[in-house]
Formats: sequence, structure tokens, C-alpha cells
Amino acid sequence: MPVNYPVYGSTPSSSGNTVNESREFAELWQKDQLNKKKETAEVLTYLLNDTDPKDKFTAAVITNDSRCDIIVRLVAIKGDQIYNLPVQRNSKNQFKILKGSYTLKSNICGANYYSQKTLFDPLILKLGNN
Repeated sequence: MPVNYPVYGSTPSSSGNTVNESREFAELWQKDQLNKKKETAEVLTYLLNDTDPKDKFTAAVITNDSRCDIIVRLVAIKGDQIYNLPVQRNSKNQFKILKGSYTLKSNICGANYYSQKTLFDPLILKLGNN
């Protein structure tokens, strides 16, 4: 059974439908804002200090330079972590995530993004449709 983390365990829109994704984004964004000050402080701590190799978490900072709200989906390659991270258009958002190997996917204004990354250090990712 997948481990659901505070904001990020929602089920992706199965049809890829823009309306469904917009609705999912709105729900994720609302949940994301609940403890945002605390999470932002934790992310800044990761970024400004030497990271402890024993810490099981790292930071992800995602910049969205597109004209569309996006959901960046991280799925653990081994394990059961799933993160659906909302990032508003022309903005950035930051998150605390478990270290590990992930596939990253996003729909950026109709263009698909896909990557695989092993995250032991903070992830700084800039996405756009330019």
C-alpha cells in the first residue's frame, strides 16, 4: 500500500483531462498551504546548511516558468513514496521529500516532462514551456 505523505498522496487524474488536472491542482494547492510556513523553514534549513547524510529527507525547489499551473509527480522507483507537487504558473514552490530514486513527470501546458533522478542532495528544478 502506498505511503501517503501530508499533501502529496493524491491520485493522479487518470484521463489526463485538463479539467480533472485543474481540479486536482486546486485540491493539492489547498492542502499544500496548510503547513507551508513550517515546511518552507525546513526546506531553507536544508538549503542553507550542510545536509546530514543520516537525514532521510531532502529538499525540492521547483520553479514553474510556464503560463500554466502544474503538478510535478514523483514516484519512487523502489519503495512506495508518491509525491504530487503543485506549482503555480510563473512561480516556485518548495517541498520536503524522502531521499531516493524517482521518476518525475509533469504536463506543462500540454507538453510532457519525464525524467529519472536519484535525490540525496536538494533538487533544484526549473520547468517551462518556452
